[in-house]
Amino acid sequence: MVRWLVWAALGYGALYAVIWLHEVGHSVLDCAFGCKDRWFQVEVKPYLFYSTPGPVDAERYWALTPGQRTAAAYGGVAANLLWALAGGGLLRLAGLGEGYPALFLWLFATLHLGEAVSYLFIGNLYPVSDMAIVAEECPRLRVPTLVLGAALAAAYVLALWSVPEAFRGFVAVWNLCAVACMCGGRIAFSLRRK
Repeated sequence: MVRWLVWAALGYGALYAVIWLHEVGHSVLDCAFGCKDRWFQVEVKPYLFYSTPGPVDAERYWALTPGQRTAAAYGGVAANLLWALAGGGLLRLAGLGEGYPALFLWLFATLHLGEAVSYLFIGNLYPVSDMAIVAEECPRLRVPTLVLGAALAAAYVLALWSVPEAFRGFVAVWNLCAVACMCGGRIAFSLRRK
């Protein structure tokens, strides 16, 4: 029982870090484009839904070019991909085995990939949130984004299959639940904003 509680705490911690770093990815570009003052200041609630890179100056945001708004929309996914690579690289270099640090890093790396897939593939099929911005501002990017999302989905499945057997089932279920919640949450968030 204690092991499952620790695993769940590690899963929540990894998921929170993934969402926070995703929002920081947007925020860094918002700062670079002059619509935000502090890149590290983002809104990620303990319950994780309705997280945003805010506060962003709306007037300055809407004064950006469509290309800048598109780049800022992709900023979160770019951060997810960079952190997934970093987590995967650390797993390869450290050779941590099957302990709690290894579990956390597997969750961290796979959840980053899962979030990227949830945007680039699933979120591109039904454009919401960041992908709705891309579809509106630069519709010609939808097909290349979908192709990249499909390739990442294949890499994601391979990454989940590579998880040590001792906690592969937990990591897979945690990821599937997280991706389903992310997609559902984005739909709710987009509908709420309309």
